[in-house]
Amino acid sequence: MADDLERPTTPVWAKLFVIGLFAVGAWIALSFIFSLASRAIALLGYVVVAVVAYFFGKAVGSAGRGE
Repeated sequence: MADDLERPTTPVWAKLFVIGLFAVGAWIALSFIFSLASRAIALLGYVVVAVVAYFFGKAVGSAGRGE
């Protein structure tokens, strides 16, 4: 009677499907994270360039007036 009570197993196609879903989800999540990171780095670069240009212009302007 114990032979009649086998545990049901998940088909291979279902396991592969779930693995595929996880792979696609990870791909989308990583691409979103990398996109946000690249935009943050670009924004930081703009801020750095603006600050450097401000101080450079301030130095050139004060040197031109003879101060």
